[in-house]
Amino acid sequence: MEALLGAGVYLRVKGYAKGRNIAYVGQSKQVLARIDQHLGAMLSLTHTLRDADGGVRFQPAFDARLRALNDIDQIAALALAEARRMRFYCAFCEDGFDSDYLGLVEYLLMQRIGDSGEAENVNRPPVVEFDTEVIVQSDYAALAAADEAMLREMIGAAPLVVEEGFD
Repeated sequence: MEALLGAGVYLRVKGYAKGRNIAYVGQSKQVLARIDQHLGAMLSLTHTLRDADGGVRFQPAFDARLRALNDIDQIAALALAEARRMRFYCAFCEDGFDSDYLGLVEYLLMQRIGDSGEAENVNRPPVVEFDTEVIVQSDYAALAAADEAMLREMIGAAPLVVEEGFD
C-alpha cells in the first residue's frame, strides 16, 4: 500500500457489457492522489458518465451539470456505477524505473492501448530526448488470471520499447 504514495504510471480500466473495456493512461508523482482525483471527478459530475454498455449518457458541460440537478437520482446512479467499474493497475518507480521516464512510459502505453483498444486519452509524445534505449516489460505475476488476460489483450505481450535517440 505504501507504494501508492510514490510515483508511477497507472492504467484505469472501466469494464462494460460484452467485455468492452475503456482505458485511461496516466502518471503521477503520487499515484494515490491521482486515483482520488479520478474518483472525485466521477462522483462530482465533472467526468463523462457511461451506461452499462459503455454508451455516453452524461457529458460534464456546465449546462448539463445544472440540468443534472433536476434528475439527481438517475445521474448519481450513473456516477456510482462508473466509480464501481474503475480498476487501477500501476507500475511504480522502482528497480531502475526512474521518475524521469514517467511521461515517456505513459505515452508508450497510450499508443499501445490506442492501437489495440479503446482509450479515453491519447496524447502527443513527451518533449524530452532520451539518449538510451528504454525497454518496459509488463509483470502480471500479482494479478488475478482474468485481470492478466484483459491487460495482455490491451497491452500485448511485447515490451514497450524506445530506441536510443527518441525525440
